[in-house]
Amino acid sequence: MIGLSLLAFVIASISVADTTKVAAEKVKHEYVGADKCKYCHKKDGVHPSWLETKHAKAWENLKPEQQKDEKCIGCHSTGTTAKGVLLEGVQCEACHGPGDDYRKKSIMENRELAIEKGLLIPDEKTCLKCHNENVPEEFRSKEKFDFEKMKAKGVHTLAQKVEEKKTE
Repeated sequence: MIGLSLLAFVIASISVADTTKVAAEKVKHEYVGADKCKYCHKKDGVHPSWLETKHAKAWENLKPEQQKDEKCIGCHSTGTTAKGVLLEGVQCEACHGPGDDYRKKSIMENRELAIEKGLLIPDEKTCLKCHNENVPEEFRSKEKFDFEKMKAKGVHTLAQKVEEKKTE
């Protein structure tokens, strides 16, 4: 009898764990696009600085046939909005995660809440999704991707310069 009760408990525990896992997997954040991000990040210089980067121009640097190639689309675009619009280029959400649930100012002012709502803080793994050995040889950088070096160079360095000028 104890063995049967134990078996029932184990089965029930597995069912609860599976239900929890399914519930967690159902949370799907939607992409909104850099045009939504710029409402707040234009003034701080982040959006204008991004516009000057290779990331912002990643889509337009593809040839028309490459814009139809799934291997190229994955790294040269960000994703699609809920309405099915392809977000061309490596926009904010390619690194920071789909922003529909964290884009409000009241959420973004609280870093922990923003992260809870889907904001990703990019790290080396984020960059290596595209900056890796799977890049076709003819497009691969001559140097191996160096996260620390690129982080220092960054996509927001112009924004930092804007902020520095404001304080001078």
